[in-house]
Amino acid sequence: MAVIRNVKGVVIGAVLVVGVLISGAVLSSCATQVGPGQTAVKVDDYVLIPTDPKVEGCINPETSEFNPPGGFKAYRYPSRQISWDATGGPDSEAEATIVVSNATAPAELRVPVVITFDLTTDCSMLMDFHRDFGTKYQGWLDNDGLVTPGWVNLLRYVIGQPAEQVLISVAQKYTWREIWNDEKVRIEFQNALRDALPGASRARTDGREFFTNFQVTVMKPDPVESGLKDAIIAEQKAIADARAAEAKGVADANAAKAKAEADKAAAQAQTELARQRALQKQAEIAGYPDVDAYLRAIAIENGQNPFQPTYVVPQAP
Repeated sequence: MAVIRNVKGVVIGAVLVVGVLISGAVLSSCATQVGPGQTAVKVDDYVLIPTDPKVEGCINPETSEFNPPGGFKAYRYPSRQISWDATGGPDSEAEATIVVSNATAPAELRVPVVITFDLTTDCSMLMDFHRDFGTKYQGWLDNDGLVTPGWVNLLRYVIGQPAEQVLISVAQKYTWREIWNDEKVRIEFQNALRDALPGASRARTDGREFFTNFQVTVMKPDPVESGLKDAIIAEQKAIADARAAEAKGVADANAAKAKAEADKAAAQAQTELARQRALQKQAEIAGYPDVDAYLRAIAIENGQNPFQPTYVVPQAP
């Protein structure tokens, strides 16, 4: 009998362990988990009794809730910084905005922009956002917390389109060269977006401030037509060449002027030397009674006889 009781105990224990494991697996499979950087909105999922879905609450980041069949659906939204990348890059949400400069020098330019901001994490406001805008665009993240086309479309309406309007408006004030190369214009684009986006996004969400903390980076605009840049590069090269030629001409002229002045100075020095020698000679001559006396003295000094004999030619008888 003791052996039978022991066998029964072992069997019951094994059944309990298996039951616990099965229960754990069932509970785990029926849990909805929300990862970091996400907040989920809970909406009743009436499978057996069709009715209007009820938004019933939120699930915080990095938490999970028991969710049996027919329980609720979880719609995920970002709980950390969001970015709207309108640079036209491989992973961007949109192409760079194309603006047209003013009529004095009209041309199309691409203006790349990155805008960062936050979505409300207040549960009550997030539920309203889901009701009014998330469901309209199917604008939420997927079950892995990744961006969906619906989310991009929602941001394009609330953020992207107002940003484009601001850039297009500011561009009308400037020529394409100013937009392309003037740092002050780029800063004006940036400041105008930062000032306009809070109100513009609020106007598109029925006056509710679902998005806050806007930060804007505008990168260097670029002409759509590459020939414009080539023309400017050629123009700048021509200007640089002209300035170099002008500088060389000035240098050559200065060198010629310096040489002329040096030649003039040398000639003046030679003239002065000749004058000094003449004065010296004049002073030497002045020391004699007359020029002939001076010449005789020079001849004697050089070993010559200044007094030549006088020959008288005899006359015929």
